[in-house]
Amino acid sequence: MSNTLPQQGLMKLLLSSPVLILLALVSTFGYAAWLPLFDLDEGAFTTATREMIETGNWISTYMNGVPRHDKPILIYWLQALSVTNFGLSTLSLRLPSCLAALAWIWISYGFVKEQRNETEARLMVWLLASLPLASIIFKAAIADALLNFLMCAAFFDIYRYYQRADKGTLLRIGIWLGLGFLTKGPIACALPLAASLVLFASEGRFKDWLKAIFHPISLITFVMIVLPWHVAVYMDQGWEFFKGFYLKHNIDRFSSTMESHGGNPFYYLMLLPLLLTPFTGLIVPVIKSLFKQKPTGLELYLLTWFILVLAIFSFSKTQLPHYILYGVTPILFLMTRHLLNAGFWSLLAPALTILLVSLLPLFFGYAAEQSHKPFDKAVLELATQEYNGVFQALTLLGLLLIAGLYLFRKTDYPSRLLVGAAGSMLLFNFLLLPLFGEAQQEPVREAAQLAKKIGGPVVTYGINMPSFSVYREAIVPRREPKRGELVFTRIDSQEDLLKLDPTVKPIRIYAKGGVALYSYE
Repeated sequence: MSNTLPQQGLMKLLLSSPVLILLALVSTFGYAAWLPLFDLDEGAFTTATREMIETGNWISTYMNGVPRHDKPILIYWLQALSVTNFGLSTLSLRLPSCLAALAWIWISYGFVKEQRNETEARLMVWLLASLPLASIIFKAAIADALLNFLMCAAFFDIYRYYQRADKGTLLRIGIWLGLGFLTKGPIACALPLAASLVLFASEGRFKDWLKAIFHPISLITFVMIVLPWHVAVYMDQGWEFFKGFYLKHNIDRFSSTMESHGGNPFYYLMLLPLLLTPFTGLIVPVIKSLFKQKPTGLELYLLTWFILVLAIFSFSKTQLPHYILYGVTPILFLMTRHLLNAGFWSLLAPALTILLVSLLPLFFGYAAEQSHKPFDKAVLELATQEYNGVFQALTLLGLLLIAGLYLFRKTDYPSRLLVGAAGSMLLFNFLLLPLFGEAQQEPVREAAQLAKKIGGPVVTYGINMPSFSVYREAIVPRREPKRGELVFTRIDSQEDLLKLDPTVKPIRIYAKGGVALYSYE
């Protein structure tokens, strides 16, 4: 493909710098300041961050007074620094992830431009920024956007070192791997090192790989980043963090199902077409090209990167959809080579995605009627009520966009594919996420702010939505309530509260969606 950008038509506009910058900013920051925190993950991370600031303990993380050993420390430090400088808000808590996501997009653009050309680099921005799953992770106040940025930085620099060995690149690799390790542990190093082993070994350069791995520059850099905090957390907690994180949240997470997130070896393989939507139509051309010619060099490296992620997490007993994102970047890279050849059928995936996202709110009422779980039923009913004129207008715009994808026949198919992809991402960000946020999480925020206004001791019982603690700006223990306390719980927990102590009559002072706040008098 020529390095010359398209000189006319819609594609020229879509690949222009202002449009790319706007797309990246909307995908990473869109609605991040207004969306309430989503439980369980965002609530857990941000509760630990808020507690870090409150207690002044920046070495060990706690969630409502209980040690939290799920992840290493880096994302908590970054969130705490953001909150310290900009105040406690959903935006300040999400800011490190949003910035890491922008960096992830930027270095992906740079690497594709360096290895291929400017046109494919700009297409890479569209592919990554328009991917709905990635867009959700971009702004989530968890470790994954940061981890993906650091892992991609390591992968890219490893390939640069493969092309031209130099000490500066080794230094950067040591930094990326060290920071990645402080973000999510061994997986941040295992994937890049394993993929690089295949790359070097395939060219008969195994000795070069060993020299790079054990080079003093990379080793010392890595150890200097990782070791100090490990020493500090040992001095603070002894072996508890090491047992909790390395044994439970690494070995046990792989060997046993945790938090009801089980799966099977074919889970990600079956889910992949959905997770790659709206670019699912480009999977077949990528596969065909790999069969036409044996992958070598960069193609082999990208393919190994993806297959390692797919294999490792497919055989893990704990599976979550966003784990596959660790291997999506190389697939998107391969897709950029085929996007400008996209045809009529490539529009099917974005059209169906937009159709599903646009019409899904219309079925919330029916789903509520069919649900037998009080919490889910209440959330769906509230979502139906919140589906107001603004959201309905977005549904209409989505349907009009589908019509436009097929009716504007003078516009080339690749341009229509990019527009449809951006449309699906925007609908996810401004229709589905806000609607679910209003129905599931806004009541949590309102209950917490009411509890804060009333004052006095508060506990959570029969529910695990830690964002409540963030909004109340205080530690809220999870335990059975005592007389005189406020109780944050599910709307169907009143009978359970009555059974705890027959002499106490809980008084409901707030109820909305699936949650309630009681005075335990």
